[in-house]
Amino acid sequence: MKTAIIHDWLINRAEEEQSLESLCTLFPDADVYTLFYKPEAIPAAMTAITVRPSRLQKLPGITKYYKYYMPLFPTMIEHIDLRGYDLVMSNNRYFAKGVLTQPETCHICLLHPSILSFWQGPAPEPSKPPQSFRSVYPFLTSYYRIWDIVSSQRVDYFITYSHLLEQHIIKYYRRNDISVIDTADGKDLCRQSLYDLCHQIMNTFRVRQDTICQTHDIPSPQTHPASSEHILHFFVLVGAQYFYNTVFQEYFIDTH
Repeated sequence: MKTAIIHDWLINRAEEEQSLESLCTLFPDADVYTLFYKPEAIPAAMTAITVRPSRLQKLPGITKYYKYYMPLFPTMIEHIDLRGYDLVMSNNRYFAKGVLTQPETCHICLLHPSILSFWQGPAPEPSKPPQSFRSVYPFLTSYYRIWDIVSSQRVDYFITYSHLLEQHIIKYYRRNDISVIDTADGKDLCRQSLYDLCHQIMNTFRVRQDTICQTHDIPSPQTHPASSEHILHFFVLVGAQYFYNTVFQEYFIDTH
């Protein structure tokens, strides 16, 4: 079974990185994709695995100033080519679940609490952003929420470790295909439960796909970024708001 693991970024050791290490242990032959990473942040369990970054890896200061680059992340996560994979595991901090997969690929999302910052508190932003950035940031947060809902529909099944996240998935994503793993059972049992659950989901997905193929002879379409065409429209709106908050108010309102 050809498997891919998607991780937002790999620059420190947090809850998401611990889950990534568990996934790599469960699926040692999997290909790991991420937007960018630090070589020294790769867990010990992944030393034999090749991490495949996006083109963002080449941007100056990406691992230090990544919060300034965040508006690019939805588009770049959609451009990861996952054709030919049987199983895609997205270890979702903010954007990983937005990858585009083929109809015959099973996409399982392991959702983490970081995503709640888009909905229940201030979303991640630089500690001392310039005034120009602060003026457009509310619009960025709204955009992240919209994209979060859109990208949730690309997932076939959700797994989480929290009932709070289960409620979030039901309320905002309108999805009921969720499994919650009890972390009180210990790390080893949680890891085994995750492995068994993934294989159970994969078998159910295959049966469903076989049924669809027998009923309808539908060719698999090519994968194209679904929401990237709206990125330009979004930045036009952001630019208009920035112009109004700075140039227009300063030279046409404040001076009269």
